[in-house]
Amino acid sequence: MDPRDFAIYRSLSPKGEARFWAGRRLIDPRIPAREIAERTGLSENGVRVRLQGLARRGYLRGKAVIANPSLFGARVFVAELPVHEAGEVEQIYRDLELVEGVVFARDTLDEGERRVQVHFVSESESAAGRRGALLHRLSPAGHLNAPRSYWIPPCELALSPLDWRILRAVSERPDATIAETCRTVGIGLKTGARRYHQLIDTNACWWTHGPDSEEFPLAFIRLDVKDPADREPVTARIVAEELAWMPVARDGFGEDPAGVSTVVAGLVPADSPTLLERTVRRFVGLPGVVRVRRTFALGSMSYPAWLSERLAERVPARR
Repeated sequence: MDPRDFAIYRSLSPKGEARFWAGRRLIDPRIPAREIAERTGLSENGVRVRLQGLARRGYLRGKAVIANPSLFGARVFVAELPVHEAGEVEQIYRDLELVEGVVFARDTLDEGERRVQVHFVSESESAAGRRGALLHRLSPAGHLNAPRSYWIPPCELALSPLDWRILRAVSERPDATIAETCRTVGIGLKTGARRYHQLIDTNACWWTHGPDSEEFPLAFIRLDVKDPADREPVTARIVAEELAWMPVARDGFGEDPAGVSTVVAGLVPADSPTLLERTVRRFVGLPGVVRVRRTFALGSMSYPAWLSERLAERVPARR
């Protein structure tokens, strides 16, 4: 992934900032090649060629749509299962299929400590406690870091029956065009396009990379700063130095944005060890930074069953 590939990859994120409300990084399904070309200084054809190249290499393999769990009165929690041997991860992935409410899991390596981060949804604190107990039983080490609440924005729209039908259609066919979705639902293009955009703008659902997309090319970097007031100056310094850096939005990694003030976070290309280490050294030397931590994604697994079942309850299949 060269600098131009990375610039295109970053442009797929809303406002160029990464958000992980659904486990995977969110993308904007509406951004045209023309707009990416304007942002990156490439031609439209050049953007299309590079997007095709990223798809061939597995970085952009299809899309997925995640319905906002708050639509069903559910909150998101995340728990971490320590991993001591590589072979344990595949067994954990298989076992997680048996735990109701699990929606996503990511295998990570964080400064020498390997963990599987499990995202699950729950309608109540008691249900969250029960699911946490089940996850504890699945831990190969017999240990589970206590589940913590994972912040996501609420949906700002009361969905109508037609909205639910559109949401189910895009969830089943996330790569479909707006026109194809309208034909599936049986509505006109003008009405369908308006409601389609409204679902996105009000956080009723989110588009992410498909479940087969590669997550290896990026490393997640967190910078601890001395004082909350240092956060913005450090971010500005990083941007000014034009580092290969995709900032994580203040509301992007599961913490209430009102309380995120001491950490700057972002993604840098990890498929070039030299570039990664050079970038980290520059981060360490920034005024106000007291600690730099790296996390590598080693793989992931999505579990769409819970959300699919909730959608099916809202939109019964046609006879």
